[in-house]
Amino acid sequence: MSDHTSSHSGERSGRRSSKLPRIAILLLSALATAGLMAHARSEILSVLVDGTTRTALVYVPDGAVGADRLPLVLVFHGSALNGRTMEQITGFSELAEQEQFIAVYPNGSGPTNVLSWNAGSCCSFAMDRNVDDLGFVDALLDELLAQYPADSDRVYATGFSNGGMLTYKLAIEFPERFAAIAVVSGAMFASQEPSGVPMPALIIHGTDDAVIPYLGGWGELRTLSGKTEPALAVAEAVAFWIASNGCDDASETTTERNAQTATHSGCTDEAEVVAVSLLGGRHVWPVVSANENAFLLSDDALDVYLTLDDDIPWDLFETGLDATGTIWQFFERHSR
Repeated sequence: MSDHTSSHSGERSGRRSSKLPRIAILLLSALATAGLMAHARSEILSVLVDGTTRTALVYVPDGAVGADRLPLVLVFHGSALNGRTMEQITGFSELAEQEQFIAVYPNGSGPTNVLSWNAGSCCSFAMDRNVDDLGFVDALLDELLAQYPADSDRVYATGFSNGGMLTYKLAIEFPERFAAIAVVSGAMFASQEPSGVPMPALIIHGTDDAVIPYLGGWGELRTLSGKTEPALAVAEAVAFWIASNGCDDASETTTERNAQTATHSGCTDEAEVVAVSLLGGRHVWPVVSANENAFLLSDDALDVYLTLDDDIPWDLFETGLDATGTIWQFFERHSR
């Protein structure tokens, strides 16, 4: 009787314990997330440029005060967005807390919170009024380096869409200020010329982008650009940076989910050029999500999986790219 009772009790205890870790993990995860947000320091930094007050949201990870100098990542929003929405879309602040870097979300110009950047051939309000966004970023960097524990040799710029266009422009006009750049769904233009200074560059673009077409041209960009200049194809933008950085023509290509990554190395000062083509990707900030292909979850697909000798490639069930994590990993490899 006692043995049976002991065994039965142990079985029930085992069933409970199998559930407890899952609950504990969820609770710990929630507490950790709340802790990150509670201890982090976030504030608005104002900079006066030509009589105009410009702003940026600055996220400093907990424990940064008195610590060693930290990397500084500027994250530029797309047209019709703003710094706060860019923080929410990308999740760079959460990553900054984990990896200990300072994340900055500058605000463009506009009559409300629908803002844009003057990237020369785009976009909207900022381009129409010839806003000096280069001057703003230059002044902003001076203030950031003076007021925060930021490392001037590890300053990076990334941007989405119109923000990506500004990122390209900054890399050409101010190459001495940045250690590397990353552009998501941005555009380059035929009128742009290399600075002569090598710049590590990561380019991420979806093949089905209707706003800034992967193969170049106008797309929906025409309504924002003022019809001044069509976008170069992604391949042309990649070639621009390969030539500018003096890289080898050959590349190493890898594929994960629907992301094809071509890495061009053998560059001057190790200024590699990495191009990520998202097959079927559209004009959005890339994240990893469940694959919408219904066949993958069907009984017919299960029959196919059961015949496979090798392990099932589980990334078949997912699509996309963790753009934020990929960008940070790229930046970590480079400093001035």
